[in-house]
Amino acid sequence: MTDSRKKTGLLFPFSIILKRDFINLATNVSLILSNTIFPLLLIFVLGYLGGGLYGGSDVTSYDYYGVTILIYSALNVSMTAANSFMDQNVKRSNLRILYAPIPKSFIYLSKTAATFLFTGLCSIVLVALLQLVFNIRLGGTSAVYTAVVLLCFDLFSSALGVLFCCLFKGEELTNKILSIINSVLAILGGLFFQLDGLGRTAEVISFFSPVKWVVETVLRIVYDGDFSLFLPTLLSFVIASLLLLWGCKRTFKTEDYI
Repeated sequence: MTDSRKKTGLLFPFSIILKRDFINLATNVSLILSNTIFPLLLIFVLGYLGGGLYGGSDVTSYDYYGVTILIYSALNVSMTAANSFMDQNVKRSNLRILYAPIPKSFIYLSKTAATFLFTGLCSIVLVALLQLVFNIRLGGTSAVYTAVVLLCFDLFSSALGVLFCCLFKGEELTNKILSIINSVLAILGGLFFQLDGLGRTAEVISFFSPVKWVVETVLRIVYDGDFSLFLPTLLSFVIASLLLLWGCKRTFKTEDYI
């Protein structure tokens, strides 16, 4: 009974920290634009420029880039997480948490959760706009499955960004490294071009990128109505996210960056 009351009592301070972190993200204009307006503009610009490459009526350039840019945006959630964790204003406020009688894990757990909630909301809005307003194919009635896959990828990317903050202890360095890693994962995952034409070796290497599995899962849902990879992909990202958070627990040292 005592343990139950203790856990219940800890939920309140965690919810306060989570609310503060979410508001910090939701009131950051640059983050709002980079997670909503920028992906939309990129989809329409690339869709227009690539219009001549997609002659079929089944798949247009807007359909293709609608899927790939949404996934690329979810991949870059890791950089939003880094901003949420290492921004100077946030670091100063974290000092109060350090001396509060609550678990220090609340710091990185709250940053992960707040980033996931903020970017997840952005992903849902983008899917709804592209599917319902701009008539870009994201699965039709199955678009909810596409959104769920993106949400799980958002969670993975959020945890990845926070872990890198724990490892490198600086927003600028973390974002530089994440930018390189995200670009490599995007290329290997086939977001910019398919690696199948580069030979069997390149094709096998591409499967080491989590982006490849997201692309494969979403494209199967959208164009084939095939949900065989849906649950395995979700389970994989949930497990991977938990492992990343375990990594945060092992590497988190408040005195390094608070």
